[in-house]
Amino acid sequence: MSNDIVRERIILEQSIGKEVTQILLEGDIIVPDIKSDMSVILQADSQISIDRTEISADRVNYIGKLNIQVLYLGKGNEKPVHSMSVTAPVDDFINIEGITKDMWVEVRADIQNIDYNMINDRKINYRAVIDITVTASGSNVQEVVVNIEGLPSNQQQKLDLMLNKSVTNRADRFIIKDEITVPTGKPNIREILQTNIEVTNQDIRVGNEKVNIAGDLIVTTLYKGDTDQSIIEFMEHEVSFNGSVDVLEAREDMFADVILNMQDKYIQVKADDDGEDRVVELEVAMGTNVRVSIQENVEILEDAYSINKELQIDKSLIKYPRLVCRNKNQSSIKEVVQLDSSCPNILQIFRIKGKAHLDDIKIIADKVITEGVIETNILYIAKSDDTPLYSYKTMVPYRQVIETKGSLPEMDVNVDISVDHISFNMLSDNEIDLRFTTTFNTHVTEEMEAYMIKDIQFVEMEKDVLDKMPSITIYVVQKGDTIWKIAKMYNTSVDEVVALNEIENPDSIYPGQKLLILKKVCID
Repeated sequence: MSNDIVRERIILEQSIGKEVTQILLEGDIIVPDIKSDMSVILQADSQISIDRTEISADRVNYIGKLNIQVLYLGKGNEKPVHSMSVTAPVDDFINIEGITKDMWVEVRADIQNIDYNMINDRKINYRAVIDITVTASGSNVQEVVVNIEGLPSNQQQKLDLMLNKSVTNRADRFIIKDEITVPTGKPNIREILQTNIEVTNQDIRVGNEKVNIAGDLIVTTLYKGDTDQSIIEFMEHEVSFNGSVDVLEAREDMFADVILNMQDKYIQVKADDDGEDRVVELEVAMGTNVRVSIQENVEILEDAYSINKELQIDKSLIKYPRLVCRNKNQSSIKEVVQLDSSCPNILQIFRIKGKAHLDDIKIIADKVITEGVIETNILYIAKSDDTPLYSYKTMVPYRQVIETKGSLPEMDVNVDISVDHISFNMLSDNEIDLRFTTTFNTHVTEEMEAYMIKDIQFVEMEKDVLDKMPSITIYVVQKGDTIWKIAKMYNTSVDEVVALNEIENPDSIYPGQKLLILKKVCID
């Protein structure tokens, strides 16, 4: 009977590379002609975004922008508060060997440090150090042997591989539109000084032919009222959104990795039904980078033998990631913050921003331990005529233990941390009780190794080789032995060894056990 080799193509996810670099952005912010000279900088807020990537052979070009908003106290008896902003372009590249256009590429940009220097009363110089991290992964297609038709199944040893298969990568964007209104009791809007938008409570769900992306925008607005220009007003709104990205290959049993990037925002004051400026039109362009994946169980041929024939097997070592654990959990981090003695006391808190930084990560059995800080910025009205508005920065430490079933120290782990909500309670005019609601998205993988069979050649076994094999053998089981390995070693079958030794459970043999082996010869 002839033996036919059955081959199939399998797709292996592989890490292509990770590169980290820093870029320096430097420039000037000029006070507009219509605004008064600067007396002191009250607060500077910065945000970095990567809007798109362009991939060519061995190179990733990233394009984005650095937005800076500055609040300052103007000169004059009235000491007016003004705002100004600048947008600096980001356009740079990083080399990663082996990268191509069809791969999944993630570019993360974080502001490591930014310094402001007031050159004169009309100009500020800024100098920003930006950390850029680029990671890339791709698919490696291999053709492997999965079966030998015509060869008894008990002479073939199969191996199950649990593979993470990337179905598609897709870059897209969706628009979020809404209107927010000034709360009752607050004055109409004369001028918006600053608007800050944070994305929180992300919820990603894969459906048939689409990926649904839901969440909330926390919109905080500082503005001047139409009653007294010296008084700064504050309002906060929560805007829920539910967008989607069309992915024809997507199914409900798949999972998705999604990177959200707020590319553009449009803010415009308009009149309400009574003709008063109490409505703010909000439009946000949300960029998305979506990777849809699925876990598939693939059975390949690990080893084989044939009685009376020699199998020349061409094997190749493969490496692939196995998904061990993927979870999402929330935690509450509490801290009492006391202002430095040099800071003015608090009259009213406007806004508290928090950004989580991961400093150390440790993986142990069934757990991941993370440590880091939450970079916290508190903007408040001060009990001071010289500095009516003040921004206080501090670092809040955290330590979080995450349950990750199946994890071990030698595995790889990735943790993304987001601050979804911040609440506070003023204990005194210089002491604040803070509570951060954080989300930890944890992804544990293990690098696996396996030998796949690329090709098999059947060669007739020489008669003298068969003759030299003992007709009967007493074999002592060694550690790591299986009935299949022993049968292959002595040119017999599993069924023959089991029947001859009256073995009830072939998986229960043990070191030191003695087995009677008879050579089997097939005559064509």
